[in-house]
Amino acid sequence: MTEHRAATLSDLPENDPTEVAVGDRKVVLVRQASSVFAVAATCPHKGVPLKMGAVKDGKLICPAHRAMFDLESGDLLAPPACESIASYPVRVDGEDVYVTVEPDQPEHPLPAHAGRGDDPRRFVILGSGAAGWRAAETLRREGFEGTINVVTDEGPVPLDRTGFSKGYLNSGETPALRDESTVAKLGIEVVKGRATGITPALKTVNLDGGVSLDYDALLIATGCDPRKLDVPGADLEGIHMIRGMADADALREDIESRAKAGPVRVAIVGAGFIGLEAATNLNKRDGVEVTVVTPEARPLAKLFGDAFGDRLLSEHREAGIEMRTETRVTGFAGSRRVEALETEGGDSIPCDIAIVAIGAKPRTEWLPFETLQDGGIGVDDKLAVAGVEDIYAAGDIAQLPTPWGDVRIEHWRFAQELGELAARNMLGQGARYAGTPFFWSMQQPNGSYSYTGHAESWDDARGAPDGDSFQVEYVTGGRKAAVLALGFDDDLTKLTLEMAGTGPVADA
Repeated sequence: MTEHRAATLSDLPENDPTEVAVGDRKVVLVRQASSVFAVAATCPHKGVPLKMGAVKDGKLICPAHRAMFDLESGDLLAPPACESIASYPVRVDGEDVYVTVEPDQPEHPLPAHAGRGDDPRRFVILGSGAAGWRAAETLRREGFEGTINVVTDEGPVPLDRTGFSKGYLNSGETPALRDESTVAKLGIEVVKGRATGITPALKTVNLDGGVSLDYDALLIATGCDPRKLDVPGADLEGIHMIRGMADADALREDIESRAKAGPVRVAIVGAGFIGLEAATNLNKRDGVEVTVVTPEARPLAKLFGDAFGDRLLSEHREAGIEMRTETRVTGFAGSRRVEALETEGGDSIPCDIAIVAIGAKPRTEWLPFETLQDGGIGVDDKLAVAGVEDIYAAGDIAQLPTPWGDVRIEHWRFAQELGELAARNMLGQGARYAGTPFFWSMQQPNGSYSYTGHAESWDDARGAPDGDSFQVEYVTGGRKAAVLALGFDDDLTKLTLEMAGTGPVADA
């Protein structure tokens, strides 16, 4: 145990995180009156420096992705982080602040959790994505000692699928949320397979291959599949979609194989989040020429307005990406392998590889009960499915009542929040959604954008998406429902807390 003099009280502005060196370790100090708290210097999610974060109501909040930690204990309070942050003992002697750091103390410890015990219950979770895996871990954090089966048709560890349209396309570094040793430590059993049916009266779920699992509570968190483009030539080789690692691997291998013969022309059909992220990242590869084709005049304008759509269009063109707007693909040309996109206007766009990124549909067609028109599952405020006992739904497929209305939101962090909520309700806690929808993207040419709140329509959009940082506020009914921003801002972080559980706030 080693104690270090870290700072003086007068050097620490109140509630303003300050990074200091304590021995060979960086630590963040936060002063509140005469008390000082010391925690790890970085967020475990993406390593963002917490000295840039905000402090409010005893919470330290990551500035980038809004993970929240208890300032005193370092305990994880909100996603997207999966680990807590270390908390270090502090001693104040007059003006001097001393911090004690154990040499072997992990900076990002696994949150306290139960292990497999004598509880005879079995909880089955269908899907190992953001919602499903978060639910499994939350069950252990809430003290559940029964069997947890996570059913997945992917690998033995949970993966961050958002990475497959981003850096993984270039680096090949697997975006795993957990390694196998941590999965084992948590006592979570991963079952390889895909659900094919549920018998609610018997409380059983059937998997492909004839496997059947009994359950005491069941969570459906199967997520979405990419939408296919139903046009002539859609079955040609060289046409890809992106959902999981196998899809991303096939795309990377195809690019690398084609690159041996010279420049690779990649055509991306669709200018949504996945399409634009893939375009930005593939455009960074030497010898890859990217064209994005969309029937819309401006990308994402329906979600964020024409001005932001114009900004995205300019950014991508300035980065060297060809943007073909107001262009509808009617087919793929080629004898065995794709050679071109055919368009409604009669143009032919040559390509060596095509990526279809035209949205996603809920993986719910196999369910024995009624789904919504868009394929989602309607749930109550506790995420329970009506008409069936002990069945819950979470993540991209769940439409639930919130202060923003009945919404089905395909956000990664929102899915994690719903996974936590579902786990607590599977344990009978009667919890309701008390967060704020938030996402960040998009790894665009000039930075990552964030979106706080939710607005499917708006009366007024205040602010302009200009410059190196901006905020656009979406106002409806005299209340601020959402904010689109570029850049970190403490006010936006605090808005997340203000909206949590209450929804749109009064417009100033």
